[in-house]
Amino acid sequence: MTPAASPPARATAAQRIDADRQMVTDPADGMRRSLRFLLDSRIDADGVLILRRGRVVLDYRRTGFDPSQPRLLLEATRPILVTQLAKAAAEGRVAREKAITRVIPELSDARDLGKLSLQRLLDGRTGLQWSEADVAQWRQEAGWGPGGKLGVRAWLGSRSSWPRGSDDSGLDLAGPEGELLLWSAEKAWKKSAPELLCDLQAGIRARNPAFWATDRGGTPLADGLALSLGDFATLGQAFLDARSRPGRRALAPSWFVESVATPSAASEAKPAGVSALGADTGWQYRFAHPGNRGHRMAIVGAYGTSLYVDFDYGMVIAVFASHAERQSPLLMASLRNVWEELVRPGRGDGGQR
Repeated sequence: MTPAASPPARATAAQRIDADRQMVTDPADGMRRSLRFLLDSRIDADGVLILRRGRVVLDYRRTGFDPSQPRLLLEATRPILVTQLAKAAAEGRVAREKAITRVIPELSDARDLGKLSLQRLLDGRTGLQWSEADVAQWRQEAGWGPGGKLGVRAWLGSRSSWPRGSDDSGLDLAGPEGELLLWSAEKAWKKSAPELLCDLQAGIRARNPAFWATDRGGTPLADGLALSLGDFATLGQAFLDARSRPGRRALAPSWFVESVATPSAASEAKPAGVSALGADTGWQYRFAHPGNRGHRMAIVGAYGTSLYVDFDYGMVIAVFASHAERQSPLLMASLRNVWEELVRPGRGDGGQR
């Protein structure tokens, strides 16, 4: 999908971050090292775009990386879907207290789902338990691996049972549950995923092409949204704008933006990838909130890909990375140090201010 309009390029800030002079704490040993070292050696960043008050303060690119080309966001797609569902609820298109089976009638035979509300799905606290066999079958049917026969939604509809746990032990950033999010978003808006993508591109004033991956039968996938790094950063700026200038055309309703920007209970259960950001990290509506202070949020993706927004300082940090591990403690600690030390005035060196 190509944006209908092409907004002008972003302006560059007068004071920029120098990746070689800017020092950041290396969580591996507590030593101060250059930002470039952490991006290269700890995060394996392919591209990093940092905005302050809408202006570019860092445009970091590994050799050969094109920030205008779309890349799959994988599980980082899911907070975006939650945002679209929250907006649909605010406009009266769907009720958050409705059962999932009311939102998706194709699953009405799944009695276990009839006890789950859309709100629980948005929260990421359905309690649904997915076995290793379930996850393997989901990956096949979604086309992430060979061997699928039914297609992802036909497989979901054919399930005879939807086991649930008594706690949140099943929390995960990635897994079959995400397919329910996308399916619900399409039902709420009465639009296909490509149409939702067009709306998203228009809403954030995207500059580059994007796509939505599908299974072999053409069904859009929960982790299938692909944006360019530039538009990933623009998405973060749209969250900033939604909080500072709320209105009907904002990316998300004001109550939702305030919820994900405000500290939540860090003691509550959260996925392992989010827990690796620190014990003081909250998790709400599938967004992370590192620390118990300030107004900030983070979308945590796979292999280091992430989006951090600090509402107090007007900063956006968009990262595309190719780390060897999906979420490792060192990777997540490195991301958090980069987020916090680049945003807070006076914390770093090398032309930050």
